[in-house]
Parts: sequence; C-alpha cells; structure tokens
Amino acid sequence: MVECRMAGPPNPPELAQANAAMLTGRDEQTALLREIVEQDRAQRPEHLHQPAVPGYEQFLSTQPLLFHKADEPLEVDSWLRIIEFKFTLHPYNDGDKTEFAAQQLRGPARTWWDNHVAMFPAGTRFTWAEFKTAFRTHHIPAGVIRRKLTEFLALKQGNSSVLQYSQAFNTLSQYAGYHVDTDEKKQACFRQ
Repeated sequence: MVECRMAGPPNPPELAQANAAMLTGRDEQTALLREIVEQDRAQRPEHLHQPAVPGYEQFLSTQPLLFHKADEPLEVDSWLRIIEFKFTLHPYNDGDKTEFAAQQLRGPARTWWDNHVAMFPAGTRFTWAEFKTAFRTHHIPAGVIRRKLTEFLALKQGNSSVLQYSQAFNTLSQYAGYHVDTDEKKQACFRQ
C-alpha cells in the first residue's frame, strides 16, 4: 500500500527576503520606465523639447530697414529705434540681435562693421548694447551731438506753426538728455 501524503505549502520567505525581492522588482520597473521615457524623447522632433528661439527668418518677417549711411545723425538713432522695436516682437537672444542688425548694414555701414569686428579676436560675439554704442559712436561724432544740443537750446517757435515747432522740438530733444529727462523739464523747455 502506498501512502499518499499531501505536501503542505512551502515555508513563507523571511521578511527580509520578501522586502529584497520587492525592492528589486521596483528598481527594475523604474529602470524600465526611464528607458521608455528616454526612447520617447529621442523620437520626438527637436522643436518639441524646448521652446524655439526665433531666428533670422522671423526677424526678416518684421521687414527691418536696411542701413547704408547717415546724412543726418537723427537717421542713425531712428534706424536703431526701429530695429529695437522689431526686437520686441519676438524673444531674441542678445547676441542674435547684433548678428541680425549687422545683416541689415550695407555699403559704408557694412564696411565699418566688418572693420570693427576685425579688431577683436575671431568668434567674438557682441551684445546689442555694445553694437549700439559702437554704431552711434562711429556714425554720430560727439561734435554733432553738441551742435544738436545747441540747436535744441536755441529753438524758438518764431513763425513756425505749433505743429512744426513741436516736431522740431521732439526731434532735437533726443540730444538734450539732462534737459528733458523728466516730463516737467520737457514741458518747461517746450514753453520756454
């Protein structure tokens, strides 16, 4: 006669072994999830990873003016203001602003910029503030700024209409700095 005995359930693992098995399984799952996320990132187009920085094409779409040379110093400031306004339309990097503006220079202005850049080590990137300072210094001699200030301080309405006087005042006030740096001073100069 054969005796049949039922085998009982296996002995339960010790608590330490159960915890170790559970932690190993969790680590494997975490590693697998990381791998899936990385594969997903690798398959996405680059522009979905980070917000796109606007490029030269976006700048050109704002229809920036070309700059050849200035017959009047006001043309220099006017061009800089227009270009700066174009920069407010998209979040450009500071160094890109200089590169984009330099692309709008033609003739003598481009020759000046190429010579200016050649004075620095190759690959030097200029900030927008550095570009503006160099551009204004070259295209608007200090004597011209002093002359424009003198014109502003001597400005009288005379036989001009109020509109004509106002336009001349606003144009020349760009060179008056200290004299019109508050609304109160500007109004006093206008009445005077």
